[in-house]
Amino acid sequence: MSEFGALIQMTAHEGRRDELLRVLANYIGTLDGEPGTVLYAVAADPHDDDLVWVWEQFADGAAVQAHFQHDFFRALQLELEDLLAQPPSLRPLAPAVFRVNRVNAE
Repeated sequence: MSEFGALIQMTAHEGRRDELLRVLANYIGTLDGEPGTVLYAVAADPHDDDLVWVWEQFADGAAVQAHFQHDFFRALQLELEDLLAQPPSLRPLAPAVFRVNRVNAE
């Protein structure tokens, strides 16, 4: 199985990054309907108040296609139209290795 990934740069309209982050955080709840989505991570850029980075990773090419066809993904695109200052910049990647450490909060 060959995994697919993407690093996406999103630039919010000035002063709307928190709203963009909220919309992307809400999208996480829809990923149970996309079993081929292996990883979805969102980060605010610490050096640019309008910039957000998204890392997505998929199990295979079929999972990528299913992602683009999912109703929730299409709805997300409509929400993003009003929040983004420019179209997202996408860089396809071929994930080689990753690890997630679980931290127990006590």
